[in-house]
Amino acid sequence: MRPSTVFLLAVLCTALIIGCPALVQAQPETGAICVATFADANVDGQRDPDEGALAGVNVNLVTGNAIIATHITAEGETEYCFENLLPGLYTVVFTDSALYRPTTAQEGTFAVEGNRLTVNAFGAFPIPPENLRGEVAAQYAKTDEPLDAPTRLMLALGGSMLVMLFMIGIGAVILGILSGRNPKRQTPAPPNVSQRKTQDLARVTPPPTIKPPNH
Repeated sequence: MRPSTVFLLAVLCTALIIGCPALVQAQPETGAICVATFADANVDGQRDPDEGALAGVNVNLVTGNAIIATHITAEGETEYCFENLLPGLYTVVFTDSALYRPTTAQEGTFAVEGNRLTVNAFGAFPIPPENLRGEVAAQYAKTDEPLDAPTRLMLALGGSMLVMLFMIGIGAVILGILSGRNPKRQTPAPPNVSQRKTQDLARVTPPPTIKPPNH
């Protein structure tokens, strides 16, 4: 092997040995955001000692207008942490549900810089089973947004056209029924051969009567 090649390999190995620790140290430290829930029985927005965790709450972790993680709290779960978060801004969103009525803020934005954050616990009043049907109906009614003016106008025009077509169809059916009730003209049947002969004999003029001459 040439001396120049050996020298280049030695320089390369030295650079790798010196540079690798620097690369490891340059990696940013990750952090975490921890969330918790509680069943707000007295609906005061504050967690009392006797108010335990609330199961079935869906919480999303959002950054850059994209959901990067989601979690549904389990029975008896006191805390859940979104781990290995790179430095940046993150938004925690507790979604609506027919199973509970929120009594605290449903979202918040936090900065992660290699630290562990524990955000304020999300509180909500659990809906009793006997009131669940009404709560579901209210949730559906809340999602129904009023239509804008152009949409309402288009729907009104479409409805008017359907009504006109329906009326035209009814008129055509009634006209067909009335025209079917009118009696058709009967064309007399042509006479048969015997009738024609009798009619021809009846039309023959008898010969004139010749009177004898007077003597």
